[in-house]
Amino acid sequence: MRSIGLRRVVVLLLLLSTITFAAKVKRLAWVNGMSFKTYLQKHNVPKTVLDELDEDDALIVSDVENCRSYYELIASTGVLLQALIPVGEELQLHLYKTHRGYKLEVIPIEYQEDTYIALLKIDSSPYGDIVKKIKNRRLANEFTRLLKHSVNFRTIKKGDPLAIVYTQKMRLGQPIGVPNIKAAMLETAGKKHYVFKHTDHKYYDENGKVLIKKYMRRPLNHIRITSKFTKRRFHPVLKRWKAHHGTDFGAKRGTPILAAADGKVIFAGRKGGYGKVIKIQHKDNYVTLYAHQSRLKAKLGEYVSAGQVIGYVGNTGRSTGAHLHFGLYKNGRAIDPMQMVKFSTDGLTGKGKRAFIARKRKYTKIIDELFKNQTPSQVWNTVNDIGVSPEMKNYYQNRGW
Repeated sequence: MRSIGLRRVVVLLLLLSTITFAAKVKRLAWVNGMSFKTYLQKHNVPKTVLDELDEDDALIVSDVENCRSYYELIASTGVLLQALIPVGEELQLHLYKTHRGYKLEVIPIEYQEDTYIALLKIDSSPYGDIVKKIKNRRLANEFTRLLKHSVNFRTIKKGDPLAIVYTQKMRLGQPIGVPNIKAAMLETAGKKHYVFKHTDHKYYDENGKVLIKKYMRRPLNHIRITSKFTKRRFHPVLKRWKAHHGTDFGAKRGTPILAAADGKVIFAGRKGGYGKVIKIQHKDNYVTLYAHQSRLKAKLGEYVSAGQVIGYVGNTGRSTGAHLHFGLYKNGRAIDPMQMVKFSTDGLTGKGKRAFIARKRKYTKIIDELFKNQTPSQVWNTVNDIGVSPEMKNYYQNRGW
């Protein structure tokens, strides 16, 4: 289904560029601060195309990023025939002209993902050197965010080494999205400080202690995840691509739903495909959403405490069975609830810790070997060139990356 939709877009682009002789494909950068409504107005596209979007898709439209590359097919008359505009890492808006007017749909982004290894020595600061030498500002942000929990950056000196193993998505020669750091190391005063991402998607230090604390609690006493947060999912009911702005937890009808943190109820009622919904405003501009409820308990304007029962699991709205859809928003933008909710203890024990130790040994051995042999880093020198040979790529892959 996905490949059919993508082939249709490619065929339309090629066909239109052939039959509209002077039509041209343009690669542009999204203007800083421009809204999608303004973009439509610029090309004389009726805003009514937005009326066809549901609440989830409307949120996607608001995620168009400043300065992000997008593509247009423009006729010789200056009329916009098609546009492909990325929103987030996984989906893009496909706007196209038909004989009946314009249509707007959400389709997947095709990208390539690979593993990269970066080795460097500090000249000024970890952040500044990663930006300068690896050409990836988001990687610098992630490295700093993770290591600041275990390293005093004021003790860093010139010449201190660092290493990062990460995966990066690439679209049309450019990195997209936030790099996924698998392991990182920064040495200061002769001591190596490691960070590892475990199979539970949490970051731990070399002792198995979780690094990033999470202040929200689970919204159900017993958790069974049936659908994870994603920017790209083929909807089982609508039979088309949509983002899934939340985490679904399977549970029996009538199971108590708990407030994830202290806050104020800012919505309690029906909300389209979400059915019966409660939204709670928390500190630091976080908002949680609890959808598909059978019965609401908390009232609009009520202040609730973490763990307080606010409603009950149901099957209202657009749903295939009883479950809780749990959403988390920061400044109005949907983020993965698993980033903020504490689902387990602060450390690893038993079988989980043994698996972590095995994983840690693998990562530390490879990183130490790379430093010992001064293996060239696999990084982007420009947006078009990769500073490593195919042989070095095979070298990394043969060692488990």
